Amino acid sequence: MIPICSHRWYKFLCVFARTVLRILHPVIRVEGVENLPEGAAVLCANHSGILDPVWIIVWSRLERHPRIMAKKELFRKKLLAYFFYKIGAFPVDRQGSDIAAIKTAFHTLKDDNKLLIFPEGTRIRKGKVPQAHSGATLIASRMHAPVVPIYLSAKRFLFSPVRIVIGKPYHLEFAGPKPTAEELQDRADTLMEQIYDMGEKK
Repeated sequence: MIPICSHRWYKFLCVFARTVLRILHPVIRVEGVENLPEGAAVLCANHSGILDPVWIIVWSRLERHPRIMAKKELFRKKLLAYFFYKIGAFPVDRQGSDIAAIKTAFHTLKDDNKLLIFPEGTRIRKGKVPQAHSGATLIASRMHAPVVPIYLSAKRFLFSPVRIVIGKPYHLEFAGPKPTAEELQDRADTLMEQIYDMGEKK
């Protein structure tokens, strides 16, 4: 496993990326940064572009390097895989139960760090109906970590305004001590509805 970049490089890359994004998109509205909790949390966002993790990490101004759960298809080419590993991403097999990815997610939260997940599992194009996966709610429930909903505007043409909304963290609640698969899926669906609702509010 390739180690992630050092804290110094992480801070430098954040400043560099923030500068470039500001040039490409002069109007950037970021709301709710104060909602980000200290310590472990599962950050969940809608997904429409390959640079979504960069936007969220850079503009949430996280002090510690978060980890990012990403589909394994992004790691097929060695150069891209090296880049993704360095920025804190790790692969997950969306077609089955990926024990290694789940363990990495658990260790991330156990180390009091933040985990970024896109519950839709893939980029959602215009006209497609988003379908949430329950992996994020499973991980959050097992580790008793708060969920933080994040909305990122989908259409990001050159020089177009961009909006990021960070919602308030909350802990998932279930009927019993161990959630059922149906409950996990229900909470995942509700989470995505909440995220898109945040985007509709001005």
